[in-house]
Amino acid sequence: MEKNMLQKIANSQNIIFLLGAIVYIVCLFTITDIALMFFATYVVACALNPLVDKLEKKCNRSIAAAIVFGGFVGGLLLMFLPIIIIGGKEIAHLAAQYPQYVDQVKDFVMNSPVVQEFANSGGLIESLTSISKGGLYLFVAMIFTYFLIVDRDKILNAILRFFPRNSRERMREIWTISEEKLSSFVSGQFIASASVGIVMLVGLLLLGVDSAVILACVSAVLDIVPVVGPAIALIVCLAVTYKLGWTVVILTAVIFAFAQFAENNFVRPYVFGKFMDLHPIVVYIFLFVCAKYFGIVGAVFAPAIAADACVLIEELYLKSMDE
Repeated sequence: MEKNMLQKIANSQNIIFLLGAIVYIVCLFTITDIALMFFATYVVACALNPLVDKLEKKCNRSIAAAIVFGGFVGGLLLMFLPIIIIGGKEIAHLAAQYPQYVDQVKDFVMNSPVVQEFANSGGLIESLTSISKGGLYLFVAMIFTYFLIVDRDKILNAILRFFPRNSRERMREIWTISEEKLSSFVSGQFIASASVGIVMLVGLLLLGVDSAVILACVSAVLDIVPVVGPAIALIVCLAVTYKLGWTVVILTAVIFAFAQFAENNFVRPYVFGKFMDLHPIVVYIFLFVCAKYFGIVGAVFAPAIAADACVLIEELYLKSMDE
């Protein structure tokens, strides 16, 4: 009996998959940025594939993929447009109202030891290089995502050829389950961020803030990035509402804190637990680990990484143990 159980666990498909997982983990720690980029594009492709599959019934898959992917990119641009608009308007307003303070701040920044050290050490060149590399990664990620959508079946069939013929259908089933989990992650993230936007919208409208809709959009979009995103959103909200008085500023901060508290303690655990069938403890463990080793990008995709890991453990090990 023990021999049969070991044969089930140590079969060819599990061994091949384990070797592939080891290679990916090694790449994850050696070329972290590239590995995370590919994983992020895979997550986005999993989220867009159901829409492409539905649209494919009415037209060619290439056309369907172009329409859905174009809509996705356009939606991202529209989401970040309010941040650019608000930032430009507030900087222009500040420069017009308090030109002397702007000049003082500029002189202080340019003459500060940090900036001087930054300039002398070649930090500007390094920053420009990092920005250029980030832009290149984004461009490659967009192309990679598009081809993952268009040639989904071809890519999957090519991957399955590395497995024995009698186990390919089982691996196709696991792949499909993984795609469903990752698609649920995108839906859960959208709902969690939207909850922040709704709370901010209602609160700012009650306070009579003119830019309530835009600030709510900013808060929802930046909420995608853990810790850093909400901090930037709070600064933007306070910068816009400071002209309405300290009472409005304090109430805005209270509303923002309530939105974050409700999302992190009620909405996010419930949504990810329901959509992805993950216990909140599992999500938090992966969040801490991914944030420590992979930075902000790892923290953003921590629930997706947790879902994928749980699928593989469940399908490749636990079910065999139960049998």
